[in-house]
Amino acid sequence: MFNKKILLVRKSETFMVNAIKNNLLQAHFQVKDSDYSIKQLSENARDVNLIILYTDSDVEDHRDAFIYLKDLCVEENKVVLIIGEDEAFKFAHRFIPKEDIAFEVYRPLDMADLMSKVMTATDDEFEQQRRKCILIIDDDLTFLQMTREVLKDTYRVGMANSGTQAVAWLANNHADLILLDYDMPILDGPKVMEMLKSESFSSSTPVMFLTGKNDRESVTSVISLKPVDYLLKSITKEKLLKTLEDFFDSGKKK
Repeated sequence: MFNKKILLVRKSETFMVNAIKNNLLQAHFQVKDSDYSIKQLSENARDVNLIILYTDSDVEDHRDAFIYLKDLCVEENKVVLIIGEDEAFKFAHRFIPKEDIAFEVYRPLDMADLMSKVMTATDDEFEQQRRKCILIIDDDLTFLQMTREVLKDTYRVGMANSGTQAVAWLANNHADLILLDYDMPILDGPKVMEMLKSESFSSSTPVMFLTGKNDRESVTSVISLKPVDYLLKSITKEKLLKTLEDFFDSGKKK
């Protein structure tokens, strides 16, 4: 718990905002704070475990910030706790996925209740129970976007169009599964898999290969690399979702 980082987003530094910050510090959290500008959010939100949004009556003025936070939640596995009233919560629901909102806390604040919810939202088990994250690696941008559209309502989805980009993404984000294109130029799927297995942050992440070839030689080559599975790119949406559901339900992830 002591290395958990929190970003406190507020319009200005009021007495209550400072009280929240002091309570977080006393609980041994590392605390950053930011206003609702995209500049400050982008500078401070990347490496935090929880984003606390302290909203005011002018919450609708921060539309751009909520769009940015929505993208951050979807693409980088962030979770938020919102402090405010019904109108602020309804506004937030227009942008931030429901599963990425850990708690909605009403004012006037009960500080003990708030701290209890913060403790829960930053607990490792809570984070584990949230939506699984899948990283798709494919040089075909059209296929990347198409697959993301299929998966985004069920899973968090990251995208990379090369092995180098995938390593950079995984260095800063957690994936529960990697869908890796077998046939890519420069660094093909097997080489990318070897590269990922050599990195401490991705060595244990399960890999499923995606391939457009189903001849015996190609299939044998894929299987010899011991991925958790291999999928033909021609797979239907329904079968892809069922395969992924079965994988996570079976506890194959090591």
